[in-house]
Amino acid sequence: MSFSLKEAEWLQKYIVNVHIMHKLEGLSLYGLKNNQILFWFLHRLPNLKRLKLGLSNLKRIWTPQSLISREKIGVVMQLKELELKCIWPLEEIGFEHNVLLQRVECLIIQQCTKLRNLASSPISFSYLRYLEVTNCMMRNLMTTSIAKTLVQLNTMKVISCPMIVEIVADNVEEKVEEIEFKQLKSLELVSLQNLISFSNVKNCDIKFPLLEKLIVSECFQMTKFCELQRTPKLQKIHVVVEEKEKWYWEGDLNTTLLKHFKVHIKISNFNFIENVCI
Repeated sequence: MSFSLKEAEWLQKYIVNVHIMHKLEGLSLYGLKNNQILFWFLHRLPNLKRLKLGLSNLKRIWTPQSLISREKIGVVMQLKELELKCIWPLEEIGFEHNVLLQRVECLIIQQCTKLRNLASSPISFSYLRYLEVTNCMMRNLMTTSIAKTLVQLNTMKVISCPMIVEIVADNVEEKVEEIEFKQLKSLELVSLQNLISFSNVKNCDIKFPLLEKLIVSECFQMTKFCELQRTPKLQKIHVVVEEKEKWYWEGDLNTTLLKHFKVHIKISNFNFIENVCI
């Protein structure tokens, strides 16, 4: 079900006593000026699984002030997919203010140009399976403390974010020596003009035991993946330069990137099966 701001305001004003809608699982809202109407809907949708917000004037989505009581927002127990699109003033999503948000399995963020990262403080994303960030202006996507909680992440895409320097940045408040993306099979880094590396954190071992597909395209500053990395399933690098295709491998990922990275790099094994968000 999809509503514009005028439609949502009409519904809230003239149908105040709307019964709880148990069967509605998907909701799209556009043009919101604040999160009052958003929470008015959420309190009536106990089985909501998919929420999409677009073209809205929201600096924050979930804030402590919005959560008047635990019981009030407690009806939203089934939310699995969250999509935020063209919310230009958005500075904070608010994952740290609501444990229920941390159960999201699919997160898509597009054209939220003031958003600086996923969360401003360490939280757990232990349920997240699919992450896609497009056309945002953040310098990094997450800290090491958040990255180590992504134990279920299967697919990550970061596309057309010209300011991003690294995907995983150091957390000065917590020293992390090891990060393991246990379920990550597909990673796409596309059109990131200032990306230097996936992570530039020193003395942190980053493991990708199941990574089968890595695409690095139009990331011309990137000559190193990360300082310490383990990718046992990656065997060859597919390099496409001026319509010529060759396979390369120089013993490890960093060396291969440094020696052969030109215009477009695809790293994959032959048996990759594309995963999509369910």
